[in-house]
Amino acid sequence: MFSHSRLFVSVLAASLTAVQAATEWPLTGAVGPTTTTAAKRAVICNVLDYGGTIGSSDIGPAILSAFTNCVQTAATATLYIPPGSYNMETWVTLDDGSHWALQLDGIIYRASTTSGHMFVIENANDFEMFSSNSAGAIQGLGYECRNAGPRLLRMVTSTNFSVHDLIFVDSPEFHVIVQTGSNGELYNLAIRGTNLGGSDGIDISGANHWVHDVEVTNRDECVTVKNPANNLLIERIWCNQSGGSGIGSLADGTTIEDIIYRNVYTNGGNNMMLIKSNLGSGYVQNILFQNFIGRGSAYGLDIDSYWSDETPGTGAGVQLTNLTFQNWDAEIVSDTRAPVQIICADGAPCTDITLSNVNMYVESGTAVVKCESAYGTGACLKASGTTSYAIVTSTIALPAGYTTPPTLAGDLASGFATDSSIPIPTIPSTFYPGLAQISPLAKN
Repeated sequence: MFSHSRLFVSVLAASLTAVQAATEWPLTGAVGPTTTTAAKRAVICNVLDYGGTIGSSDIGPAILSAFTNCVQTAATATLYIPPGSYNMETWVTLDDGSHWALQLDGIIYRASTTSGHMFVIENANDFEMFSSNSAGAIQGLGYECRNAGPRLLRMVTSTNFSVHDLIFVDSPEFHVIVQTGSNGELYNLAIRGTNLGGSDGIDISGANHWVHDVEVTNRDECVTVKNPANNLLIERIWCNQSGGSGIGSLADGTTIEDIIYRNVYTNGGNNMMLIKSNLGSGYVQNILFQNFIGRGSAYGLDIDSYWSDETPGTGAGVQLTNLTFQNWDAEIVSDTRAPVQIICADGAPCTDITLSNVNMYVESGTAVVKCESAYGTGACLKASGTTSYAIVTSTIALPAGYTTPPTLAGDLASGFATDSSIPIPTIPSTFYPGLAQISPLAKN
């Protein structure tokens, strides 16, 4: 179990062409590629030399050919998709590459309703997917096949990798998935999904990953931790008309620990943080949620161990232990919803839950917070114990002199319609009020 003196992370952020390193908890070592972008440009595998054309009706075969016949035959290489527009009907799985980059400077448009993933990067080592002009994009055109087509990008069991300076737009389903692996870095990303469930922004599992400087618009997961996961640092996240960030949904065999979420800004979210499960087994422990700002969210801090959208697990409940919520400031739009709700499983009560300087209010000025089978300090938590108890409530009032939280210039007033095309945005340079991005955009 960590002590509060260890909750500060020192990160050494090098240039975009250098290895990223972190020295303290929760990251356990370096993240990102182990060789530079320049080194990977020793061999350029241009899709235009492998059967591709700008304006192609299907750039997929050219990508596969460039990977097989060029990337995999070189010690280091960059698979290059130049500026321009390309349709894509053939999805690609790029497996077992080492010391390589995928440089997407053009825009790829989904042109098939085949399920699966447009891009799967699997078992990669020392890998970088990026856009040098910070304008490369995958446009999923999901309004044409809502919840019935591909996802955009899936990283599978890869290590020492980065995904940055890219734009993911309107996936028919999820946008970016990191499936286990280790030592990954995701940053300088803009994700634009529709105002509908099933449009997840980033779902991430694995070990020793750093996610920072990301904007997500959708109506489902913003940046959410999935099982299993440990030693993740997630910061400077802008959930801009989004379902909000979370952990879960969780079931049997959960192993999630040693994570920091910090500097997370939610504008118009379903929630600011949702930890969701329905019975199950395993644990979530040693998590810090620090510096959260919310404006216009339906819910605020929500732990729901009886989340009805999840099939009940076979265990008595996922054990939540040593969770700290520190420096939260938000105004919740609904007077009928609890801005703080900590509902834990009766068969696995939550312990060592700490709310410190958590200021969550509703527009009417008075709110009711709820707790069940949860122990710690703050809100309606009981101070000590290990047994279950029924829901208890307490009332919090808007203090005199309270002012609404700050904004960002690009805050959206609403989400994007489900039945029309979503425009491709630019990647912002600020993701949390008052803080600059950690790494400059590649184009700069």
